[in-house]
Amino acid sequence: MKSLASFFTVAAGVFAVVPGLATLISKVGVPPDSSSTLFSAVIESLGVLTLMILWLNKGRIQKKSEQKVTNLSIGGIVFFLVSLFSYIFLYNYLIEDVPNSRPLYFPLWAQGELKTDLVKYGTRNELITQFGRDDVAKLIQESSKQALSITTLVLLFLYQLIFVPLTFSFGILAVKSINSEPKSRP
Repeated sequence: MKSLASFFTVAAGVFAVVPGLATLISKVGVPPDSSSTLFSAVIESLGVLTLMILWLNKGRIQKKSEQKVTNLSIGGIVFFLVSLFSYIFLYNYLIEDVPNSRPLYFPLWAQGELKTDLVKYGTRNELITQFGRDDVAKLIQESSKQALSITTLVLLFLYQLIFVPLTFSFGILAVKSINSEPKSRP
């Protein structure tokens, strides 16, 4: 049982720390022209905070039945999967690939001149073809900056929900497993 508790403890620590560092270094999952430092710091902070909350509540967790802890852990994994699929769907919806250039990050909803031009040209791709990537990027910043900021907050929220439930799931199993270890006899 000790090796199982060790495994859960290491897995919880890995999911609390590694995703933030990987995001900072690789920028994977971070929208174009957004701060990988922001995404990384939020993931790191919430991962460590999750472990601290679990540790502070270890007495209550250890009193729970194995079935209850297992159900909470499975719920965390389901939450992870829903968040992952939601993030991937939303990310793919918001990011427009531009041939021979960097991708372009659109807000959830268009405002002002961006909205008018999207209606006029019909699609994001056609708008980029007509204006060029850099002019559309400037148009997004000038006319839909507030919508883009809110979009980034939504993506950040979903992105951290990919990792925090895994930290929680492994962390709660670790806390419960430590209590379940057989006591050694003198």
